[in-house]
Amino acid sequence: MASLLFDLYGVLMRPAGNSELEDYLRPENVEHFWSIYEEFRPAYNAGHLSDAQYWGRIRALTELSSFDVSHATELDTERLLVADEEMVCAVLGFIAQGHSVGILANVPTVLGTRIRQTQPWLKECAAVTLSCDIGVAKPDPEAYLVAVDALGAQAKDTHFFDDRPDFVTAAQRLGLKAHLFTGIDSVYF
Repeated sequence: MASLLFDLYGVLMRPAGNSELEDYLRPENVEHFWSIYEEFRPAYNAGHLSDAQYWGRIRALTELSSFDVSHATELDTERLLVADEEMVCAVLGFIAQGHSVGILANVPTVLGTRIRQTQPWLKECAAVTLSCDIGVAKPDPEAYLVAVDALGAQAKDTHFFDDRPDFVTAAQRLGLKAHLFTGIDSVYF
């Protein structure tokens, strides 16, 4: 049976949209806001920045008005809790067939906690590796190595699926059989 490792966002889960967060924060330049949001996300996902530090950096560099960090964090988290039911069913099917399935995702602590509370299907996976738990985020090689080890597999025998080409390339460099996810039809092994 195959060892399969899946990313969450863009593969098994989908952001629900940005409008509520944008309406709350009211950035003057929306594109600049999202650029800064992404710039500090790796450190936030790896647990190197607290919620207050993350949002404080965004506020400082985008000239946002004062806002409640906990409310911004909640709005951001809630928009990221939507599972792609078709893909979740496919993964559960792989598990039922006897394949060893794991998750490797870049998420901050607050989101990791909520994902575990709201996505009961994760309990069916052989391993769930979240960046906030291990202190490194993709594309850091250590993130992949920890996830493969948690799965009880070897890199060369593990198929990895992610929607980001840079994460796929990083996995390939470590010897994983990495595939760019473009939809359910791109999941093959």
